[in-house]
Amino acid sequence: MIHPRTELREVDPVIGCGVFATALIPRGTIVWVTDPLDRYLTPGDLKAMPARVARELLIRHTWQTKEGRFALAWDNSRFVNHSCSPNVLATELGFEIAVRDILPGEEMTNDYANLGLQRDEHFHCARGEDGCRGEVHYPDAARMRTTWAEQVAEVLPVAQQVAQPLDFLLSADVREKLRVGVKVRERKRVPRFEPLRQPALAID
Repeated sequence: MIHPRTELREVDPVIGCGVFATALIPRGTIVWVTDPLDRYLTPGDLKAMPARVARELLIRHTWQTKEGRFALAWDNSRFVNHSCSPNVLATELGFEIAVRDILPGEEMTNDYANLGLQRDEHFHCARGEDGCRGEVHYPDAARMRTTWAEQVAEVLPVAQQVAQPLDFLLSADVREKLRVGVKVRERKRVPRFEPLRQPALAID
């Protein structure tokens, strides 16, 4: 589930739609947690769908789990866009967190390399903002992992000091880790929100 103080808006004709804050979301706020309404589709489920629908889901709105299923978020979180200078990062605790204040009207973004690109996947970043890498590739995760871990480690202690509307979706174990403090390790490639390409799954 995405943070409730967000809405879907058009970014521009090239990027399309994105998720924007409707109020201040302070750094340290958990902005996404998986919930029971998210769907987990098998390759068979996708093949049973009309080809155009299945292709749209695969390319734009799903991420692949370690079990090989295709996860589809039920809400606007599937529209979170890439940025090479993101204000949100995924954590090894199963949620995504704001690594800096997200101002009202500001777009919520993540770095897709942080979410687990496939080995043969790359794309052009159309933003052109400061720090933009231009082309985003699978090896970027290895280069950026330490930086991402440091950013998450800086804001995790703040999570206990700000309002957490999504707290009810956290497990008791995760809540306890946040309470006592947890050392953040460099995150392995665990897919979350990449624009997934899956050449092995043919959809006619």
